[in-house]
Order: sequence, then C-alpha cells, then structure tokens
Amino acid sequence: MRAFGIDVSRWQGDFDFAKAKAEGVTFVIIKGGGGDDGLYVDDRFERNYAKARAQGLHVGCYWFSKALTAQQAKEEAAFFYDRCCKGKQFDLPVYIDVEHKSMLALSKKKLTDVILAWLTYMESYDMEPGVYSFLNAFRQHIDETKLGSIPRWVASWSKTCSYQPLGIWQFGGETNLIRSNKIAGVVCDQDYMLTDYPAQIKAAGKNGFAVTEHIPEKKEECEVKLPVLYKSCSGGYVRTVQILLNAYNSAGLTVDGVFGAATDKAVRTYQKSRKLTVDGVVGEKTWAQLLK
Repeated sequence: MRAFGIDVSRWQGDFDFAKAKAEGVTFVIIKGGGGDDGLYVDDRFERNYAKARAQGLHVGCYWFSKALTAQQAKEEAAFFYDRCCKGKQFDLPVYIDVEHKSMLALSKKKLTDVILAWLTYMESYDMEPGVYSFLNAFRQHIDETKLGSIPRWVASWSKTCSYQPLGIWQFGGETNLIRSNKIAGVVCDQDYMLTDYPAQIKAAGKNGFAVTEHIPEKKEECEVKLPVLYKSCSGGYVRTVQILLNAYNSAGLTVDGVFGAATDKAVRTYQKSRKLTVDGVVGEKTWAQLLK
C-alpha cells in the first residue's frame, strides 16, 4: 500500500483538516508533546486530534524526546501516555521522535537503551509504539538489531527511499522533491504509509481499540456459560469481573470494562488467594469462585 498523509503540530496553527482531506490526505500523525522543554503537551494536540478524527482520518501521535537515560525515557513515556494516549484511540503507531542533538550525542548503546525503555513502557499499556528519526540516525546512531519488528517512521526528504523495514516514509517538509510542500495552504511534513497499520492495530486491540470478547468454540461444561476472559478482552463481562474483584479483594480497580495490566494483576492475586491456577485467565473455575 502507499497511503498519503501528513504530520502536524502547533507550528501549523489552526489547521484545516477538511481541506487537507479534500487534497488527498488519508492519515495524520499529531504531535502529542515533548520532553525538550520540560514535559509538556503540544498546545494544539487536543484540537488537532478531535478535528482529525471528525474528518475520519487515520490518526497517530508522536512525542519529541530529550531523554538521556532509560529512567528519563520512562518518565517521558508515562507523561505521554497519561496526558496524550489514555482514553484516546490511535489506529497508527505512537512514536518516540529521536532527533534532539543531545540524544544523538549518546553512544549507540546508550541511545538504543533509552529508546527501548520508552518502547517497553508504552507496550506495557497495550500501545503499538514506533520510532521516528532521519535516515542517517537509524543507520549510524541506533542499534537497529535491537528494534525487532518495531514500526519505523523514517525521514528522508528525497524522491525515493530504499530503507527497510519502512513502515512510514516522511518524504518531504519545507523541502519537497515529490510535490508541493503545502497542504491546506500550510507547509507540512508529508508522508507515505507503506504498512496497513490501521488494520493491524485494530485487529490486535492496541492503542485504545478493544479486542472483541472471545468465547472459545469448544466450551467447557458448566451450568452458566460464561466467556473465558484474559488480558486484552473488554466489555460488560470484564466490568462484572472488576466489580466482583473490588468486592472480594478490595482491588481498587477502575470499572471500565478493559482487561488491562491492573485487572490481570488483580485476577492473579484473587486466584492465588483461592488456591486456583494463577494464570490471569478468568475461566470456569475462577468464574465459579467469583460468583459464589
């Protein structure tokens, strides 16, 4: 695939997403905030997110990092998740933007460790994280062997880009060798998406999209036929489990119907207290105990 999109921040001002869509834009990656001036949220983030979603565009998000240690990376990721990602849906990856000169002055190992700490934190909250940087940074400053299948968003302002694996290619900004550097009358960084991230992220239940509750085809014999629930499930049955765990074990769970890390931990604690198999799966035996 080769879908056309843009990335925007406060520098594009009150951006006209409807006009951008009419000009062929199908996706947008919005700046969430950064760590280069303390920890902050981009002052156009909320409006850009709402307006892009209203136009039916695919939406991703990025964080402009200045983390120099793994601990700083975790702190940035926690702020980014809490202030920009939590409660929202992104059908494109959420990216750490690695281009600040102080980060690029680190050794390859230290910079890669910083990136991995940020990615790991985001993954712990069922996010699909990726890495953005320019072509030379990927080749010279980052140990790519440590990134595995992590999505790459590569800036190479040229007519072609042979980098692999290439998920999204930022082919132009102020300099654009392929088309006009303006979208909706404003200079924008422009991108081609070469991987179908919306389909992948929704299917995996990442970035705020819930996996449909799963009822196995082969059901165990039990009087009450309830679904087997596990981490990444969502919906009414998960809310029931959260209410019961709060009642039995004072788990302190937010009753939101999302089987995330906190619910998984509470289930395991409950299973241990009832001498059940501690696997984080709410199956027949765990349901039976909860419903007593």
